[in-house]
Amino acid sequence: MDLKVLLAVAALHVVVLVVPGPDVLLVSQTALARTRRAALLAGLGVVLGIACWAGLALLGIGALFQAFPWVHGIVRVAGGAYLLWMGFTLWRASLRPDVGEAPSQPVPLGDLRALRAGFVTNISNPKAAVFFGSVFSGVLGAGASSGLKLAAFGIIVCLSLAWFALVALGMSTARMQGAYLRGRRVIDRMAGTLMAGFGGLLLLERES
Repeated sequence: MDLKVLLAVAALHVVVLVVPGPDVLLVSQTALARTRRAALLAGLGVVLGIACWAGLALLGIGALFQAFPWVHGIVRVAGGAYLLWMGFTLWRASLRPDVGEAPSQPVPLGDLRALRAGFVTNISNPKAAVFFGSVFSGVLGAGASSGLKLAAFGIIVCLSLAWFALVALGMSTARMQGAYLRGRRVIDRMAGTLMAGFGGLLLLERES
């Protein structure tokens, strides 16, 4: 029975991972515009955010959000504002005139900045806490043992690591980066619009 429960947790998390969102967009854009190392670190930052939300869900943050909706509201507004700022940054970069010839190689990004960008992008979305809370309460059940909960937590983290490493490696190939460099302005504007859209949706979301 425990194996079936863990497989259900894994299946649910895979579905959520592969649906395009701010995390996938950030890692993909970093892989295209920066370097493979930066994309992998951004993905690691996202996974750290996922681990934080999953751990907080185990500790009952969902109940905290229900008891104090304003806490959820603060996280939601701060997260929406951050995603809007990310979108603005991408648009501003796309409008910057090229000096001389366009760069033939992606621009490096500091390790700490890449890691922080991934972490903040994920942690800025309180919907993750709601998802993990529903997984742990609905799929595992209130009477789940500590061992089962820790196993589910481990599966979530491992699947997240594998997925974002795959995204970073796949999007940072020479062919993909070359295509990005040829269409940098359009791609950055599209990425900025999508990121701002995610932020706007968070800001417009009503508290339940």
